[in-house]
Order: sequence, then C-alpha cells, then structure tokens
Amino acid sequence: MPPQLLGQPKPFFTLLDIDAADVGLHVSAIAELRAGSITGIIVRNVYSAEVMNAVVDRLERHEPPFLKTWFPEKFKSWFYGQNLNLMQTDAAAYFNDAETFHQQMQELFPASIGLENHLMKLLSRLDENRPYRAAPGPEPDQKYMMTTFRGHGEGGYIPPHCDNEQSHRPAYEHLATLVSEHMYSMVLLIGKPNEGGLLEVFDYRVEPQDSRLMSDDSIADKPDIKQLSSVAFPLNAGDMIIVDSGRYLHRVTPVVGDKIRWVACSFMAHARERNAVYCWG
Repeated sequence: MPPQLLGQPKPFFTLLDIDAADVGLHVSAIAELRAGSITGIIVRNVYSAEVMNAVVDRLERHEPPFLKTWFPEKFKSWFYGQNLNLMQTDAAAYFNDAETFHQQMQELFPASIGLENHLMKLLSRLDENRPYRAAPGPEPDQKYMMTTFRGHGEGGYIPPHCDNEQSHRPAYEHLATLVSEHMYSMVLLIGKPNEGGLLEVFDYRVEPQDSRLMSDDSIADKPDIKQLSSVAFPLNAGDMIIVDSGRYLHRVTPVVGDKIRWVACSFMAHARERNAVYCWG
C-alpha cells in the first residue's frame, strides 16, 4: 500500500505543522505527543537553507573529523558519532568519544545557533520549557552523545521498527534507569536527497510494555507493511520532525540518486527523577 503524502493524513496520524517562529504558540505540543493526542510535529525553518548548505559542505568533507561508524552494510548508510543501538565498543571508550563528539558538534554550526543553543532550546519551548539535554552517563562529567549525524547514500534506507524496541538492548542498561520507558525522536533534515529518503509512519502501534515482542526475532506474526496504511513526510533542509516513534512502526524509504540524505537524529525520553528530557543518539 503506497504511503499517504503530507497534506492528506490518515486518521491514525495527528500532525501539528508549524513554523519555527510560532513555537511559542504551542508550548504543550510535545507533552501532547507523549500523552498520545498528537502523533507528530513538523517545525519548519528551524535553520535557513544557507546554514544547512554550509553544514552539508562540512559534513561531506568530514570536517570536523567526527568518529565514523556504520549501519549494517545493506543499509548503505553511516553515522558521524556512535549510535547507541549499534554500539560496538565498551562504555569507557564510548564516553571518551562522546566528549570529543560534543566538542566537534559545537564547531559544525555557527556558535549562536548550534544544536544545543538553538535546536534543544526550541524543543524545550515546545515542551513547557522542560530542559532538553544529553543524557548523563554513569560517572560524573560523562554524558551520552546528544545526537548522531546520519548519511544515507544512494539506496540507503532504514527498515520498519519501533524505537521502544531499543530499550531492551544491553547498551541501554544504564540509560533505562534514568528515563521513562516511552521514547520519541526528532529528525532534523540537513541535506535533502534527489528523491526518496522519506520518513514513513505506519498505522501500527505498540505500547512500551509490549515493545519487547517487536524486538524478538522469534515472533512470527510481525506486521506485513504492505497491508498497513501509512503517511510519509517530505521535508526541506532546515525542517525538523518530532514523532512518537516509540509507539509507531516507521521506516526511512530508500534514497534515490547520488545526493546524500544528511540528518541529525536524537532519541528522547522524560527523565524519571527530574522535570527534564534526556536525549541521545
């Protein structure tokens, strides 16, 4: 079943589509997303096309020299930074790399509008001014990578999944003690491909307490996406989408053409012991 394009959303998906200049009019939007009354939020013009073009130029020159890690080969995609789901190193090495990553992340954008100074504060304004920050590590002064930068080459894709599945993986043992079980995510489109590379969300919902079933490869009755309604979201460079990706099955459709799809992606969850939201890549 082909995806429904933005503008004609299926009833299962409730979308709030706003401009970055208007976030102050929607201060409870993310709280509504966590509660389930909104499924997704698009914020247009978080960054200008000029800023995104400059960031793409630096990413494609691998400047700064971020740690480069990989999706499984068939996905034709990679990370700058270390995705926690695919972590192949020990915790000590990860947190050492995270310190370097955050320093380089600050160099990538103009200082006044970096991800921490601009994008995280915008998320906070959409969530009743709750602070958004990198999740703290197990030792003082440690913190998880707040995001990762992802490059998807020609044919690159991400298969259907629910993000709440991730919380059952070994790398989440410490993080799971800090945050609520329900995850959501944001994607900032930095570089738009020629075609494809769309976030597609399916009419299939799994509650956090049931998410372990989705991560168990022995389960035979996983959904057939060909039988599911869906909605897909064309974005422009500088736009951000926030999605209830913990509950809803979603994927990234294959990139068409040789222009790389560049995004920054963060997973998020409400902190258990304070009025804040923790983020990680």
